[in-house]
Amino acid sequence: MELTYVNDAGESVTLRQRKPLFLQSIDGTGAVKHIISTFKAPNQDGGVFVSGSLDMRNITIEGRILADSIEKAYELRKMLLNSFNPKYKGRLIFKNLSIPCIVEEAPVFKADSQKTPAFFISLLCTSPYFETVEELTKLLAGWHPNFGFELEIPVEEGIEMGFREESLIIPVENVGSVPCGATFEFIAQGIVEDPMVIDVVTGKFIKLNRVMQVGEIITISTHFANKRVLSSLEGGTNAFASLDENSDFLQLAVGTNLLRYDAKKNLNNLEVNVYFRPQYLGV
Repeated sequence: MELTYVNDAGESVTLRQRKPLFLQSIDGTGAVKHIISTFKAPNQDGGVFVSGSLDMRNITIEGRILADSIEKAYELRKMLLNSFNPKYKGRLIFKNLSIPCIVEEAPVFKADSQKTPAFFISLLCTSPYFETVEELTKLLAGWHPNFGFELEIPVEEGIEMGFREESLIIPVENVGSVPCGATFEFIAQGIVEDPMVIDVVTGKFIKLNRVMQVGEIITISTHFANKRVLSSLEGGTNAFASLDENSDFLQLAVGTNLLRYDAKKNLNNLEVNVYFRPQYLGV
């Protein structure tokens, strides 16, 4: 068993089931409470389900410093306090998944031993979902490289250096437990007018009412509580006003999502990438 905590200041610490920071237990990584809202009319037997949502997640960690000297134990104690600084947000990495969190209770040390003090840490995760550490990428429209080194080019035949994805409908697989937001990236290799991405199954779409300039990159984030539209022009500008008023902030459903890209003019100049992290209910 091993876990790593990284805070927003870039400091990190890893706990394992061995010296010097011995991980004894971690709790709160499984199921979370389902908060259910109901309605009950006068004289009604039972009730009516209104809505349900998952509560925040609380993760607690218990461990022990195993040092060869009091001085070394003191250094490890300071490292834990600096890494689990409650003034910084952080991310807990556990079993190839990660979850954003806030230090609810800084490392509490028990004075049972000077060289091997026990410690307790409490983390609050406002989002209950674990997500993959690495962001997944899907190319919807663009050029695929088709050669590598060592390279030999037949004199008479030549070689295909790359090819453009011909299909306008691309499957994007969300292997997580719940729908998740994504970042959609529009790249203009030339002038492109009104680019868009459509969910073929639901009919929902993201569309920009905008003529993209050569080399311009527009990123659209559909993550909950982090929705934004940014253009790369002038070092980065807010392009939210370019979003079509009928657009939806597309979520990737669990399973296969069939996405189609389009543009009003110059479709072949458009490159589209999708970045996302599948989310899980626990580990």
